[in-house]
Amino acid sequence: MKTKKEQPRAAGPKPKKRRLRQLKRKIDTIFSPLRESLEGVQTDFADRSCGRKSLIAMLKLSAPICIFLAVVIVLAGGYFFIKNDNTVKTEMSLNYEQIANGLNPNSTRFNPSDIASREVIQNTLSYSGIDPDTVDIDELINGISIRPTNARSFSEDDYFISTSYQITLKKPSSIQGISANNLLNFLCKAYKDNLYSKYTENRSILGFDIDQMKDDEFLEIADLFDLKAQQIEKYLNTRAKQGKSFTDEESNETFKSLVQKAEDIRNYDIVKYRAFVIETGCSTDKDRYEKSLSYINRIKNLSYDKDISAYHVFKDGIKMYNESMISVVMIPSIDTSKNSYYMSKTKTAMDYMATQADTYLATAQETAKEIKINEDIVNKLSAGRNSDADIQKAKKMITAIRNKFSDLSRQIETVDKAYVKYKTKDYMTFKTEHPSLMQKLRLSTLAELAAVLVLGIYTAIWLKFRYFSGGNKE
Repeated sequence: MKTKKEQPRAAGPKPKKRRLRQLKRKIDTIFSPLRESLEGVQTDFADRSCGRKSLIAMLKLSAPICIFLAVVIVLAGGYFFIKNDNTVKTEMSLNYEQIANGLNPNSTRFNPSDIASREVIQNTLSYSGIDPDTVDIDELINGISIRPTNARSFSEDDYFISTSYQITLKKPSSIQGISANNLLNFLCKAYKDNLYSKYTENRSILGFDIDQMKDDEFLEIADLFDLKAQQIEKYLNTRAKQGKSFTDEESNETFKSLVQKAEDIRNYDIVKYRAFVIETGCSTDKDRYEKSLSYINRIKNLSYDKDISAYHVFKDGIKMYNESMISVVMIPSIDTSKNSYYMSKTKTAMDYMATQADTYLATAQETAKEIKINEDIVNKLSAGRNSDADIQKAKKMITAIRNKFSDLSRQIETVDKAYVKYKTKDYMTFKTEHPSLMQKLRLSTLAELAAVLVLGIYTAIWLKFRYFSGGNKE
C-alpha cells in the first residue's frame, strides 16, 4: 500500500530561540526611549565631553531614574524591615561576686552557652504557649548567638571572664503568632529561672523519699522523721536570719511561720507516732530489734563507765590542790589608768581540770539517760501486742507524716524561690534594644545604596557615550 510522502517541515527557529528573540524585542521596546534620548544628546551635544553629556542625559532621564531608585529603595527598605523585625538583641549583665571568677552564685562553673540549651529553649516555647514538639528546636538554637561585651581578668594567664553578654535572637519563619521581641523576653525569663533553680541555692534537704524507709523498723523510721524535721528547722532558721522581714506575697508565709510548722510535726505528729509504736510494740522483727538495742546499751555502758571514771580522776586531781597554791596563781599587775598595783588571778591547771570534769560528767549523764530510754523501749516492746491492726495503724501514721512533710516542703520551696528572686533580683539584668522604625529601615544603608545606584547609572551612561565617541572616530 502506497503512503503519502511526508512533506519536509518548514524551516524556522527553534522554540527556545524564538522565545529569546521575543524577549529581546520586548527589552528593545522598553529601552528604546532611553536609547533615543542618549542618541539625541549625542547628536545635539556632540562637541561636549562625555562627562557633560552624561550629566545632561541624566537630567533628561530624571523621571525614569527617580522611579527606578524609588522602586529599589522601597524593596530594599521592606527587606531590611522584615529582617530587622525578626532579629532582636538584648544585653545581659551579671552582677554577683562569683562571676568575676567565672562562677555561678553557688560557685559552680558559669557557662554562657546554657542560654541556648535545649532545656532553656523548651521552657521558652512553653512560656510562649508553643508546643515544643511542633517546632524545630535546633533551628531556634542556631538562631541564638551569645557574644561577650566586656571582659574582666582574674588571673595572670590572660584568661578573661565577661560580666555582660549581647544575646541576639533570630526568630525562625516557622514560629508564627509571636513577635521576635516577645520570644526574646521569654528566652530571658527561661534562662533566669534556670539559673535561679539550678545555680543559686541547694534545696536537696527538702526532698523526702519514703520508699527508702519501707524496710526499716518502725522506731527507726521515727528517728529518721525526727532527723528530717531537725534538718528542715535548721535550714529554715538560717533563712529566717537572712530574711527576717521577708514575707511571700502569694502565701503570706514567713520563714518563722514555716519553722513553727516543722516544729509542730516534730513535737506532735512524730512524738505521737513514736509513743504509739513503743506502747503497742510494733516491729518488723521484734527479736532482732531488741537484741540490737541491748547491744547498743552494752556499748553505751562502756562509754558511761569510761566517762564517769574520767570525771572521778579529774575530781580527785582537783582535791590535790590546797589553799597554799593561791599565792602561785595571784600575780602582781598594774592599772595604767589609775597608776596603781593590784593582784590578778589567772587560770591554772586546776581550772582546766574542773572544766574537763564537768564535761565528762555531763556526757556520762546524757549516756545514762539514753541507756534508760533504750531499756524502757525494750521492756515495752516485749510486752507489746505487735498486732496486724496496730501495724496497719502505724503505717497510716507514717503516710500521714510523710504527706505533711511533702506539703511543708512544697510551701518552703515556694517561699524560698520567692526569697531567692527577691534577694538576687539584681544578679541578672537584661537591657533589650528597641530599634525605631528608621533604624529598622536602615536609612543610612538605603542612602548609600541610592548613591551607588546613581553612580552606577552615571558610569553606564558615560561608557555609552564613550562607545558613541569611539564609533564616530571609526
